[in-house]
Order: sequence, then structure tokens, then C-alpha cells
Amino acid sequence: MTKLTAPVLRVEKIVNAGRGRQIARAVLQRACELPLAFEMRTKSRFAATLSDGRLVNFFLPRGTVLADGDILVAEDGSMIRVSAASQAVMTIKSTDTHLLTRAAYHLGNRHIPVQVGKGFLRLEPDTVLEAMLTQLGLEAIHELAPFEPETGAYGGGHRHSHAETFDADYALAQKVYQVHDHDHSKCAHDHDHDHDH
Repeated sequence: MTKLTAPVLRVEKIVNAGRGRQIARAVLQRACELPLAFEMRTKSRFAATLSDGRLVNFFLPRGTVLADGDILVAEDGSMIRVSAASQAVMTIKSTDTHLLTRAAYHLGNRHIPVQVGKGFLRLEPDTVLEAMLTQLGLEAIHELAPFEPETGAYGGGHRHSHAETFDADYALAQKVYQVHDHDHSKCAHDHDHDHDH
């Protein structure tokens, strides 16, 4: 007896986190969550396995930087909620705003992705940068935490929201939700569909 394999989903559309708040909560609750480390959130071509076992191939616009809370829409209307996965990071905390500002300046000169928070900076582990921060009088704490660096003053990362197809994507997602409302064990998806968006 041959084993049936589930079709591979294709994802090309992104609804950024701000726009995603307009999607009905019930639909979002059925979306699969896809935790990704920062490096994976900067890729435009990659594959991943969802929590329900489906394989997904991502074909996102070049230069895409996915953020925590972004919604990805598959060709069948399935929705996937991106989350920033915990990863190895260096966190620099200080109540001395001047010291943190100096550190941010020097890291910025090196074009290093840096997350700026209230009273802390966070970056990926790097022994050379850690030595520089120590010379500035700061201590790096090595930990596992979500890493969400700044995208730049000009909205870097070319984050395409596909706002022009939002209404059609939303309608398809609602249809998927209604068709599969009886099955709460899986992320929302539709096996019997056409490819018109």
C-alpha cells in the first residue's frame, strides 16, 4: 500500500504585523505559528515544516525581512503566523544611557543588526564585538531570547505587505476557516481549492 503524501504548500504573500491585526481573531487562532530565528527571517527562499506536518516552500520577495507577528498566506489560503524564535544572543543592559548610546554608535558603524530596547541592546554573539563592548565599560550577558533588530530608519528590508491583495487573501482565509471549522486540531488549510486569488 502506497503512503499518501501531503502536497507541499507554496507561500509568496506577506501581510505585515500591523495589517495582520485586521484579520479576524478566530482565523488567526487557527493559523500555524512558525518560529524563526533572525537569520531565517532574512531569507527569501527556504523550506520549513509546519506544526501540523505540512511542508512549505517560501518564495518571498528578495530583501524581505520577516518580523514577529507577520502573517504569511499560502496559495491555498492557509495562514502562517511568524514569531521570533529564541536564539543565542548577547544582551547589553545598563542604566547609563550615555554608555548604551556610545555602544549603539560603534555597533552602527559596523552595520551590525542591533535590537534596541529600553535600557538594553541585543545582538548576535561575536567575540570581537564583545571585547569592544567590554572596553566601553559594558558587560554582555549571553542568553537565549527572541532577536528583533532595527530594520533601519528608511524601513529597510524591503518588507512587501501585498496590501493590494489583502481583501482577496482575507476572503480566502475566511473560506478556509469555515470549511475546516469542525477540525480544531490542525492549522487552518483547505485541500480542495482553486488557485485564483
